[in-house]
Amino acid sequence: MNTFAWNITLKGNKEIEIDFDIVENFSKDWNKVVFILWETELKTSWDILKMLEEKLWDIINYDISISTEDKIEIIWEGYNEWIYELATFEWEEVNFNEIIDRFWEFEEVVSVREAGVSNKFWNRKIKVDFVY
Repeated sequence: MNTFAWNITLKGNKEIEIDFDIVENFSKDWNKVVFILWETELKTSWDILKMLEEKLWDIINYDISISTEDKIEIIWEGYNEWIYELATFEWEEVNFNEIIDRFWEFEEVVSVREAGVSNKFWNRKIKVDFVY
């Protein structure tokens, strides 16, 4: 099984019917922001994107991390449908394990994931997903 975490923005307020745990919020322009994490037998982020595009439409933006492609650590799996927030740490010296150590005790932190490098400055990016 592969672990993944993903936030997506969908146009409007469409009902979502998928077999994963999700947290739904709205962006300031009233589009739906959905955070998903779980385990899957799918191997790539492209496979997950194709599967979700069949079930969802009007995907405006997405950000996915899957254990076959990125470092990802699911810290806490006991949440309800609350509020989702994302923090990104970006710098050439940012360290995945140091970010995990920093946030391990926070019950609001759901996952820490290495999201590659920035396009503009080539800095490493670590993302921390919060649900509270």
